[in-house]
Amino acid sequence: MSFRQIRHFVAVAEELHFGRAAKRLNMAQPPLSQSIRRLEADLGVELLARSRKGVELTAAGEIFLREARQALIHADLARKLALREAQKAQEVRVGFIGPALYRLLPPLLVAFTRDNPAIDVRLYEERTPALVKAIVQGETDVGFVTAGSQEIEDCDTLIVERATIVAAIPADWPIVSRASLTLAELADYPLILPPAQNHATEPRQVLKMFGSAGGRLPNVIQESTHSNTTLSLVGAGVGFSIITGTARLANPANVRFVPLTDHMPSSDWALTMIWRDAQLTRAGRRFVDFTRNYVADRPELMSFAIP
Repeated sequence: MSFRQIRHFVAVAEELHFGRAAKRLNMAQPPLSQSIRRLEADLGVELLARSRKGVELTAAGEIFLREARQALIHADLARKLALREAQKAQEVRVGFIGPALYRLLPPLLVAFTRDNPAIDVRLYEERTPALVKAIVQGETDVGFVTAGSQEIEDCDTLIVERATIVAAIPADWPIVSRASLTLAELADYPLILPPAQNHATEPRQVLKMFGSAGGRLPNVIQESTHSNTTLSLVGAGVGFSIITGTARLANPANVRFVPLTDHMPSSDWALTMIWRDAQLTRAGRRFVDFTRNYVADRPELMSFAIP
């Protein structure tokens, strides 16, 4: 049994048609049929039920398909990791969400680069679901994402920063002079949220906070993918947003940050570093260990509230 045969089988099993699978694999149909027959002979089981009506997976075929997909994923990951190690790539690829830039990431990178001048840090901003996928597939070494996201269950994790959730409000709104606000008071105003399809948990968590506080949900007037875009929209008077208090450090124009008096488990925000220990290169491991020590030496990173 070879990986080529496994790839052939996965294509046929997903297409349930030898002709379409052959086209997808860029090969002729007869050699594809022969490859599947040899695979079945090697295994001693029938994976596909063939009839005039078409092709169907047998019970054994369904189980084999599930494991075959995983085998191909791991084979591709092994190839990527081996190539990187063979090339002795002295770089670490770091993905992050926007709020990581407000307090943690810039000084961390300065300190890491100072102590590890031979290692290049490649940075890119991305949404949490895409970051997790990139790490699982070996495309990214380390990510900084919102804690509590269900997608990070398959990764190693370390909380590196905590802050209080606050309301970001246009500076010309009448309520901006208030010392604090409740979510129920904000429900009458237009809200800016991340797109649900791009952030698997964050929009639902914000709306759940409003439901728990007073039962009424604000009108979501605009969706914004990145936090800096959100702050620009708030500054333009489009609406308000619920955001980490560290965003105040960005000093956005025409935006005021007001504390919330609601006390709920979801009223705090945390930033998590994620990685997969078994997939780390030497440079990646150096970055993870450095960050762990950096955070441990700075307990102030575990709290932030608007003065």
